[in-house]
Amino acid sequence: MSRYPITIDQETVQIGSARELAVALDVLQGQYDRVVLTQLQPHLAQIIPQASQLLTVMKSLSADDQVFLIQALHGNLARIMQDASHLRDLLATLAEEKVETTLLQTLGSNGLRSLILNAEEMAEVLEWVYGHTDQLALELLGLDYVRNLSREAADLSAILHSLDSSLQAKLVDQLGWEFCLGLVRDGRDLAYLLRALPSAVSERLLKHYNPVQLTRLIGNSRDWKYLYQRLEPEEADFITDLLGLEPKRRNSHAS
Repeated sequence: MSRYPITIDQETVQIGSARELAVALDVLQGQYDRVVLTQLQPHLAQIIPQASQLLTVMKSLSADDQVFLIQALHGNLARIMQDASHLRDLLATLAEEKVETTLLQTLGSNGLRSLILNAEEMAEVLEWVYGHTDQLALELLGLDYVRNLSREAADLSAILHSLDSSLQAKLVDQLGWEFCLGLVRDGRDLAYLLRALPSAVSERLLKHYNPVQLTRLIGNSRDWKYLYQRLEPEEADFITDLLGLEPKRRNSHAS
């Protein structure tokens, strides 16, 4: 194992692993963290070769020094992260939006796409980003990539569930109604999307169907029950009015 020197107050020690680095940072109690990272900067990718080790070191740093470390790893970051689950785990520990933003920007579009390979992974990553960072993640991945990951209505539903309501509506508009409606093949697919969307957007979706189309889409009583039990009250009222049905009791659908 290669070892690299750091010198603090004329005392020099050798660092060869992420564990040793984390111990040194803890001992120094934040007083010289940036000095240590700066001295080791050319070797950080060798000292921290795996995602679990990066997580260990990040826990010993302030937000500003977390930003410095992420930027110092730059082109090695996607390789270190390995996959979306490690990215999710790291995001789950970050307390400040600026660190999340730096992490995503440093990974960039290519890095994020190399880690996030399906809709479930995308949803898990989005679950742990906040503020404007979820919008940044979508922009870096790109709408075409989101469409490629959304092979079924359940895929798009999972992604939408991880976003706040304003961004849900924006993403649906950006993806296009033609694309979103194309994922709906039966009543269960319709339920997936309606359950993920705020009521106002759900109503916009339902307005693309006339009663005959909607009846054919839902198809049978089993799928109707599956759909109706997952509707919010406003959605239930809208769809029963659209179909000319008597509304069921409130406790028969989502609340």
